[in-house]
Amino acid sequence: MFCAARVCALQHTSLTPLFNPSRANIVHCRHSSIRSVTTTLYGFSRQGGNRSKGQSQRPQRRAPQSQQPHPTQQVRRNSAKTSSNNNNKLEKPEIIFSNNHVLVVNKPAGWKSQPGDGGGQNNNNQSSSYVDPKCLLTYLQSQELGGGSQKNFLSPTHRLDQPCTGVLIFAKNGKAASRIQVAWAKRKVKKIYWVVVEGGDDGLDLLISRSKFVNGSGKNPTYQLSGMLKSTGGGKGGGGTRDNKGGGRGSVICKPLPPNQTSMDGDKSNGGFRVCHIEWEHLKTLPTSKQSTNAPRYLLSVSTDTGAKHQVRALLALAGGAPIAGDLRYGDNYSNRGGKVDGPLPDGSVALHARSVFLPTVSLGGMEFLLDKPFVGNIPGRWREFFGVREQDVKGLR
Repeated sequence: MFCAARVCALQHTSLTPLFNPSRANIVHCRHSSIRSVTTTLYGFSRQGGNRSKGQSQRPQRRAPQSQQPHPTQQVRRNSAKTSSNNNNKLEKPEIIFSNNHVLVVNKPAGWKSQPGDGGGQNNNNQSSSYVDPKCLLTYLQSQELGGGSQKNFLSPTHRLDQPCTGVLIFAKNGKAASRIQVAWAKRKVKKIYWVVVEGGDDGLDLLISRSKFVNGSGKNPTYQLSGMLKSTGGGKGGGGTRDNKGGGRGSVICKPLPPNQTSMDGDKSNGGFRVCHIEWEHLKTLPTSKQSTNAPRYLLSVSTDTGAKHQVRALLALAGGAPIAGDLRYGDNYSNRGGKVDGPLPDGSVALHARSVFLPTVSLGGMEFLLDKPFVGNIPGRWREFFGVREQDVKGLR
């Protein structure tokens, strides 16, 4: 028969377990003059001191519930580590301007403007804890560059395709977001893109012949290029596949503008097509590089007050015969005198850069400069390698 014993610690500390003397491991330790006794029990249940037949239980120390990470917290930690590792492969965005109303950045190629651009935290195809490592909005929030008490309120006011670069404006509060969106709706925002296009056999003659002369009062003549665009549906923001007619999933298709057609919006009579216009001027003829097997490339300034999907890329390539360098989606389909994209740029980008965004009608406290000064983003540093042009070479251009 087992016998029971009472083990008492000295100096106001006592333990009263039941134990088997032959199986008890007793450890004596000293700490602050207090002697404690630790007893490991075998063959007894933890409730009521009764022995359980054929089973033995060893007391185990368990971390408090508050110290144990929730499964979703562990997933987010792992996702954050993955996001950090992948972000190291992307060029960090340059902060152009930031105050309590807006955050303006110069987006490098490879970043998705927001989660809806083929992925991100709110993508229905991913779990709620998934963090897209290429989502610029998510990255900026993680850097606490937004508004609000948590410094994570950022509302995109427009977007750029993933392979493109340039100025992006995020609102830091609801008032700024609302006023900028109203300006977009009223066509009071002016965006200027700088693009590098592939010239055809006759340089820019084909693009000029398909455009309408607007004015020649400036340093360079300005032309207007128009067409009717319609989205083929599918993926968002440059996702999906492409074909030789520029009508792959996620692309837009283009057809000539009918005579006297002036409506800017698609309707049933137009078959869902939307009439779009861009104005362009020739800024600089770029030197022929080893990577270009075509005629010389040209730096153009393109302006628009609308935000139709892929309108600059599609109109230049499909309506004007002057595709943007690196744009395989729209630029590899011309067999006539127009330019053609033979291959991608080394970094997979498209040579479309949002040079500036002008918000003259938006009124926000402490931002009176918006009346006459746009936000401007420097051209990508790699354009020197690709096209032989640097920011200091174009400082005096519009």
